[in-house]
This record gives sequence, structure tokens and C-alpha cells, in this order.
Amino acid sequence: MKKTFIFLILFFTFACKSNNQVYWCGDHPCINKKEKESYFKKSMIVEVREFNKNDLKENSEIDKIINKAKKDEKKRIKSDKIASKTLKKEEARRIKEQKKLTKQLEKEEARRIKEEIKLENQIKKNEAKRIKKNKKLLKDTKIENNDNLKKVQKNSDEKLLKNTISLNGEFSKFNDLLDSIYKKNSIKEFPDINKIPN
Repeated sequence: MKKTFIFLILFFTFACKSNNQVYWCGDHPCINKKEKESYFKKSMIVEVREFNKNDLKENSEIDKIINKAKKDEKKRIKSDKIASKTLKKEEARRIKEQKKLTKQLEKEEARRIKEEIKLENQIKKNEAKRIKKNKKLLKDTKIENNDNLKKVQKNSDEKLLKNTISLNGEFSKFNDLLDSIYKKNSIKEFPDINKIPN
């Protein structure tokens, strides 16, 4: 019994020993286990320092550093949350604008296609009207052309006959003029083209 009693006393003495160890993440004490684990993943080092009760000045400085680090971490987390919220809002707004633009483009495309179809139908109608009009005009002009063609042929035959008669008289005058010029110039000497005046 004595041995168990001594064993229990020793057990309680060592078990109730206060934990005065602080983990350091680089130049400041780690705020929590998450920061300790993330620092360990980055650098593969975690420093453990003893917490001295005797040195109150160091303790107060460590407490200040820990409190400051905790506040900074809270601010960083809060700013990250705000930034992520604004990013989500911006993304949602951008997606909404894209959907609106695509709908508007689809409407514009449908309207353009509808107008093209309407224009094509109008062109076809106009072409059909033009062809119909041309056929009618062709019928009318064929009848008129036959009558006019007969008159033109009769007139052209008469004019051709008159022209040939007048041309025969003119042609004989031209031949007489050509003969007289030829006789005049046959007496004259040709100039010496190699003679160059000084």
C-alpha cells in the first residue's frame, strides 16, 4: 500500500505540472494550431520555447505579441471574408451582365434574320412584278415593232437608193480631182532628204 501511495503522489506531481511551452511561427508565437500547422507545412520547422514565470517582462511582451498576432489574424480573416464576398458579388454581377448581353445579342440576331427574310420576300415580289411587266411590255412592243420594222425597212430602202445615186456622182468628182493632183505633182522633183542645211 505504501508503494501505491508513493506512486500516486509521484504521478499527480508530474501530471499536474503546468505546460509553459509556446510554439513560435518564425518571429512571433503561433496563435493557434492551424497557424502552427500551416507554418510547419511551409517551412518544416516549428520552434518551441519555454515560458518563464520568473521573467515577467518577457511574459508581458510575449502576451502583447500574442495578442497583437491574434488581432492581426482576426483582421486578416475579416478582410479575406470581405474580399471573397466582394469577389463573389462581382462575379455574380458579371455573369448576370453576360447573360443579359447574350439575350440581347440573340434578340438582335433574330430581328436581323427576320428583316433579311422580309427583304428577300420583298425582292422576290418585286422581281416577279418586274418580270410580269417586262412580259407585257414585250408583247406590246412586238406588235408595234412589226409595224415600225416594215416602215423602217421601206424608208431605209429608199434612202439607200438615193445615197447610191448621189455617191456615184460624188465618186466621179473625187476621181477627177485625184487625177488632176497626180498630174501636177508628177512634173515636180522629189526633195533630197540626205541634204542637211548648215
